[in-house]
Formats: sequence, structure tokens, C-alpha cells
Amino acid sequence: MALENNEQEPSDKQSETLQKRSDFLSPPIKPKSKFKKILFALVILAILRIVARQILQTPHKKFLPEEAVTEVIETYCLRKNELLPDAFIRCAVPQPLVKRALQALSSIQFDYKRLKPSDTIRIVAESYPNDTLANRQKRIKKIEYQMGYHRVYEINFDSTKTTVSMAYKEFSVQTCLVQGKISSSLYESLIKIGERPDLAFNFADIFGWEIDFFVETQEGDSFFILVDKKYADSVMVDYGRIKLARYKGKIGDYYGVFFEDPEGHKDYYDLEGKSLRKAFLRSPLRYSRISSYFSKARFHPILRIVRPHHGVDYVAPQGTPVSVIGDGQVTFAGFRGGYGRLVEVRHRNGFVSRYGHLSGLAKGIRTGVRVAQGQRIGYVGATGLATGPHLHFELLKDGNWVNPLRIIPPRAEPVKKEYFANFKETCDQLLTTFSGLAN
Repeated sequence: MALENNEQEPSDKQSETLQKRSDFLSPPIKPKSKFKKILFALVILAILRIVARQILQTPHKKFLPEEAVTEVIETYCLRKNELLPDAFIRCAVPQPLVKRALQALSSIQFDYKRLKPSDTIRIVAESYPNDTLANRQKRIKKIEYQMGYHRVYEINFDSTKTTVSMAYKEFSVQTCLVQGKISSSLYESLIKIGERPDLAFNFADIFGWEIDFFVETQEGDSFFILVDKKYADSVMVDYGRIKLARYKGKIGDYYGVFFEDPEGHKDYYDLEGKSLRKAFLRSPLRYSRISSYFSKARFHPILRIVRPHHGVDYVAPQGTPVSVIGDGQVTFAGFRGGYGRLVEVRHRNGFVSRYGHLSGLAKGIRTGVRVAQGQRIGYVGATGLATGPHLHFELLKDGNWVNPLRIIPPRAEPVKKEYFANFKETCDQLLTTFSGLAN
């Protein structure tokens, strides 16, 4: 056909132009491997988004390093007249835990009567950085209650139960030599060198029948005390027994050696084995000062007249314990005129002692009961004709007043002959220890 004959083959240049147009209108096909990479990337991105969302929704504390969680111990002291539940609440213990703690203590017959001011309460809880008290309250793990120096009650909490245990803190005991010179009084001299009042009282008790520390001490006198000291965590918490005591002054050179014989009898003796105890104590108070002496003519500060003063007045703080000077029987306990509240005790060999102006009587003291030397019978007060707290002390022999400061009572029994060798061995050992520490 003419038409077919008229068609001509495209030239090479025209073919190249047509190919370029085709490439422009139809983009090239991507390989399958490239598509897989894109799909994998999308999946990873989706996973990362899920993980990030979980991290943001999870509490921050679970991802803190372990060392960021610390144990916090808060220490408190029991206050005067404070009940234990009130103390726990003051220590920020939540009410439910207070109830659990008290129930646990009751299960082991906890003695609430032995609670004293200055007993220690320790609250142990977990804590995190920037923590609040409210949060720590929710994480209290333990309460420790230390009664006195050595008894510790431990109350542990977990989510389901409460446990309690009691243990004694171990003491280390060290024998020490306490020594010094009298500056004003024995009490003040010991306090001045860092010792506690009980050491002064115990030392004075040993020589209570030999030395009247109210009137016979002189400035410059020397004292030496070989005593056990108890330590807990390197802190001195209490005194043990005084093993050897010495007082050297113008009134003489006195030794007191503690000795317990094989029969269990304990006492303090001089170096010859004679007991330092006598039938009567030198004073019914452990420590005080004398304000008025025995006199046949004294001006009475209240009555404003001169009249006999048949006793000795010891000034001491209100409530100071008063001890009976010797074994005997109470013949009167109550109010009697100017004496105020009075206790009267009859002793052997015709002696009677009286203790006036008392603020109160000790438990069990009443007419007819028997009392032992050193037993507490009452407390210093200002009842009756008294200008202030003090003890009015009288001593009668066969119905006649005698000066308590001049009476010389007999000694107690010495070391038995069969145990004297044991006593001398004890003396030698203690004197050797004393000399070693004194040098």
C-alpha cells in the first residue's frame, strides 16, 4: 500500500529522544532489598517509641542505682513524764505502726514502769534522695528502744508481721584509778575532774562510819579510788564496784578494801581486817551540808526566840532520800507538831533516832515495821516549823538527847579468823594494782 510505503524508520536521534521522555514519565523501579531496609527501620522506630513510653510511665525510683537508697537513723530521747505511745508519735512513727509496736512489746511483758527520761529511741527507715518525711514514714523498718545503758528492745516491721526481741549490749570493764585533791568538797572535787555524782556517793558510803564528809574534809586532802568502769562503744556508761578506796588528810590515812569471804559475806575493811561499818551511820543523808548544829541555846528563825536545838539540820534538795542510821523498829510515822512529818525509830541499847520535816514517807514505812541500816524511810521536805527543805535529825540515849556528831558507835564484825589469809591475799593484789596505776 502507498501508505505503508510512505512510512519511514525513525532515525537514531529520534529513538534517543523518545527514550528520555519515557524515563521522565515513568520513575525507575526500587530493588526489594531497599524496601526491606525501610520497613525494618520503621519497626525499630515503633519499638523505641513503646520503650520510651514505658520509661516515662515507670516511677523514677525503680531506675535509681542501688547505692542511692540509704538507711536513715533518727535518734530521740524519752522526755520526763512522757508515755511511750506519745513518744513514738513525736518521733514521726505512723499510728498503725505505733499500735503494732505496742502490741509486740506487750507480747514479751515489756516493763513500762522502768521507763526513764533519757532512754533512747532510734527510728530506722529507708530513704531516697530528696525524700520527704511523709515518704520515710511509709518505709520505717525498725524501732530500737534502749532502756538504760545496756537493755535494747528491737521492733522489726515488714508488710505482714511485726517481730520484737530484747538483747543486752556488751560492756567492756576496765579497772581505773581515780585520784585528786579536795578543793571545796568531795562531791565538787570529783565532778571537777570529770567523774559522776554516784562515784562521790559510793566513796562516801565506804567511809561513812569513819569520816564525816560534811565537816571533816579539808582543802588539800587527797582521795584515791580503784574502781571498775563499764564501757559501751568506747563510752563510759556506769561504774562497777569500788575495789579499794583511800582517803588521806589531816584527820588521818584511811583505807577501805572490798572483800567477800567464802561464805558470801561482803563488806569493806581496813588493812587489818576490821569492818568499816558501825552500828550507826554517821549521817542519814548521802550528801548535803549542815545548817544548824546541836546546841543548848539557838535562836529559832521562825519563833524568834532562843531555845535548845536538840538535833542537827542537814540542808538538801526537796525529795532527797533519807536513810535510817541503824537497824530498828519504827515507833512513830506521821505528823507531830513542829517536827512536821516525822519518823521515829527505836534501836538496840536504848537508842532512838528521829527524822523530821519530811515531805513524805518511803513505801511501807509505818508504825511497827522493822527497818535495816541504810534503808530508805522518807524524803527531805519542809513540813512543820521549817524555813526551807532540810532534815532535822535527832538521837536519844535512854530518853536523853545526845549530839549525833559526837556519838561513837561500836564496829561491826571483823573478818573471820579462818578467812584472814584470804583477806590478806586480796589486799596484796589490790595494793599492787593500786601502786601500778598510781605510778
